[in-house]
Amino acid sequence: MARRSSLVFASALLALGLGTACDKGETAAPSASPGGRYFVYSGELPFYDSGCGQDRKPDGKLKKGMKFTLVSADGSCWLVTLEDEVDTYVLADGHVRAASK
Repeated sequence: MARRSSLVFASALLALGLGTACDKGETAAPSASPGGRYFVYSGELPFYDSGCGQDRKPDGKLKKGMKFTLVSADGSCWLVTLEDEVDTYVLADGHVRAASK
């Protein structure tokens, strides 16, 4: 009975993602706050000129360190304004963090 309980507990941890031995350093996107400043803190962040739900390759990628301002958010799809005042869409994910003020 104890063995079965251990297996059930281990399965529950794996289902919740708590049993992984390797942390890739990725976290969920920060809370969306329109007007807030954010930056790409790791890797590259794909962007799309005409919305997030594209069935094609991104129009480009924002490089690590690139800062932007959040205009609006629809779930993880964010409309942002880049420092050069260009508006584009990104899928906010573990590569984005709030910028210090």
